[in-house]
Amino acid sequence: MSEQKTDNRLPRTFSTQGLAAMMCGLGLAAFEMRYQFMLMRLGLGGRIVVILLAASLSIWGLKEVIAGLWPSLGHHGLTRHRFNWPMNGRIYAVIMMVLFIGSMLGRSNTLLMVFCMLAAAFVLNGWMSFTMLRYIDVDRLLPPRVMAGEPSSVELILRNRKSWLSIWVMTVHDQIRHHADHLVADVLFLRVGPSSERSGHYRMLLNERGRYLFGPMQVNTRFPLGLVERGLNLAKTDTILVYPRVGRLTPGWRNQLPSSTELMQQAVSRGGPFNDEFHKLREYRVGDDLRAVHWRTTARRNELMIREFQESRDRQLLFLLDGYHRGSPTRDERHAMELALSFATTVCIDHLHNSRESPLAFAAVGERQIAWESRQPVESLLDELAVFEPSLNADPKALLAAALDFNTGATRTILVTPRPNSISKTLSEMSARDELGRGGFLQGVQTVSMTEAELSRFIMFE
Repeated sequence: MSEQKTDNRLPRTFSTQGLAAMMCGLGLAAFEMRYQFMLMRLGLGGRIVVILLAASLSIWGLKEVIAGLWPSLGHHGLTRHRFNWPMNGRIYAVIMMVLFIGSMLGRSNTLLMVFCMLAAAFVLNGWMSFTMLRYIDVDRLLPPRVMAGEPSSVELILRNRKSWLSIWVMTVHDQIRHHADHLVADVLFLRVGPSSERSGHYRMLLNERGRYLFGPMQVNTRFPLGLVERGLNLAKTDTILVYPRVGRLTPGWRNQLPSSTELMQQAVSRGGPFNDEFHKLREYRVGDDLRAVHWRTTARRNELMIREFQESRDRQLLFLLDGYHRGSPTRDERHAMELALSFATTVCIDHLHNSRESPLAFAAVGERQIAWESRQPVESLLDELAVFEPSLNADPKALLAAALDFNTGATRTILVTPRPNSISKTLSEMSARDELGRGGFLQGVQTVSMTEAELSRFIMFE
């Protein structure tokens, strides 16, 4: 099993808005220095204002470009706040520029006044959006583990720590990343009052097992006019384990169990006069066999007490999974491996639920070796299966050697492997060299070929 590595950094992007702002700022400064347009019309004060505006645009554009190319700088606050111009905001800005240029060329105070009114609304939108994003925080609550193919819910809590201002129309974007997928979930918060919090939920259906990374998150708002979108990046990450999908065993698999039990060659030592499992002590009833009287309890209670036995055909189950794959497995081979993991999970859970206290053991080889027994928490087995990775170097001898450590008495052994012929050859070689020792039960192992056609006979999904 290999540890799946996930990158919790923000993805690299290229900010076209930042590049456009930087080019506009440099172009505006170069135009003024070359033609002295504002100097001749508004004097030195107008020229200083234009140069400051051009410098601000250039610096902001450079910051956006750097923040997109090197998102790790967000830990130093450079990418914590983000800015975006929606389409209606861009059209609004073009109208403002046309009015400003027209007022300068035509020396029209009316057009300049209209431009100032539009600019005031634009600045007000940006200031309010930025102010509402201050002193807020988002927490994420999610289950530590889920089953593949089962719907689950994630809760997002938006906190407003400002004591005087409500926040309006906030959208929280959450990222869900896996080596095979990348999802984005959005939750809309209409209003959060001062010094209060609100919670929202989104539902997800994760179909691939493995370790999923949640985050980072973004909080965006265009309130109140929708001309400017301001955002806040929150580098909060969480992980969740997705277990292999659990299906339902088919009648074909149930019919296999008696025959596989008959293949076992070891005698079973059972307690009690009837070779059944002891169940409980109870009072004597007419017709009970006197050989079942428990004399110590009878003497203590001064009445006949009978040992009651319950018939049980349960046996210890040993499940072996061979996680071998070729150097470049095909899509069908990868699907067969996932189906085998679902089959293993389903068989183990079914055995634990329906076989009372019968022991269960599981062993697998892949990039790492798994060895598990039912006296351990079942979650530890499912955690291992969630991140299990097949390997070209999976050693069948290590798998069979691990099986020997689990055998106690009558054992039903199931082996799922993509190379049954190679496993049979290895068994024969180990038996010839007397390496199996007391593992003669392995000669009666029930082998299931790791192919979609074979596994589909034994497991189905709703």
